[in-house]
Amino acid sequence: MKKLLFVLALVFPLAAAAEWPDKPVRIVVPYVAGAMGDVVSRLLAEELRPKLAQPVIVDNRPGAGGNIGTGAVAQAEPDGYTVVVGATNNFVINQFLYRGMGFDPLQALAPVTILVDVPSVIFVNAQVPGKTFAEFAQYAKSNKGKVNYGSPGAGTTPHLSAALINQTRGLGMTHIPYKGAAQVVAALLANEVQFYMGGAGLGAQHVKAGKLHAVAVSNDKRVAALPDTPTFKEVGLGDINASNYWAVAVPKATPPEIVEKLYQAFRASLSTPAAKERFAKLGVVAVGTTPAETAKRWREEAAFWAKAVKDMAVRID
Repeated sequence: MKKLLFVLALVFPLAAAAEWPDKPVRIVVPYVAGAMGDVVSRLLAEELRPKLAQPVIVDNRPGAGGNIGTGAVAQAEPDGYTVVVGATNNFVINQFLYRGMGFDPLQALAPVTILVDVPSVIFVNAQVPGKTFAEFAQYAKSNKGKVNYGSPGAGTTPHLSAALINQTRGLGMTHIPYKGAAQVVAALLANEVQFYMGGAGLGAQHVKAGKLHAVAVSNDKRVAALPDTPTFKEVGLGDINASNYWAVAVPKATPPEIVEKLYQAFRASLSTPAAKERFAKLGVVAVGTTPAETAKRWREEAAFWAKAVKDMAVRID
């Protein structure tokens, strides 16, 4: 009897993997509707539906820096029907940042793929003296306590990357968190904050309108949306990790065969002409790493952020 149960335990997952998918797939986005991850998820859901021959539902579960939605997926059935599309911080930062988080994403989740990289651009309100990073840095140092930097939320990658710059360059800025990128961009335009790190697509039109200056971009190369904006390395910020991407993960015990099917489906969806056109307008770069490549990148980045969070003494209750 025990031998039979053992055999069945081996066979059932294989059968489930062979039949997958035979019902709707749910993409949990741990942020509000309209966030970059939500936009990317909805775009890819359209591409995935015909490939999987099943409905693909986007479910927004915001809260606690993405921990609520990410944690829900970590505890979901490991059957490939519930996935999370999270940001960098949901996989390699929050476990070092939040007290009592309750789970470690590296242990509770299995990576599928990194969908898109979001080049981070330092935007500065045009009313502030300084069209270059060096000029802005000098202004901030001369006005310590009077210059604010915004973020789409405490603990997000834009917050922590900006905090690293603020600390290591001695800028003396004050952090003001908002609820999402749209709010912080509005605050930047209103000069409530003077500095913000966000995706190129969020601010490029305001740079062209003369309302913002783009003083640096985190990519290794300059981006098409802002060709005159120098890279971090060009302005002396090459040591700053501003990697910000959106990736897919599933519960840890999901069968490898299903993880591979998900990876192939997402990878194919990233490369369609419609997806490429939308990504170009959004200012994001399609990636499509393998599960193994994604896991390696997460391990490396987790080591970086564990030290960075400790050095900055940033913790969230």
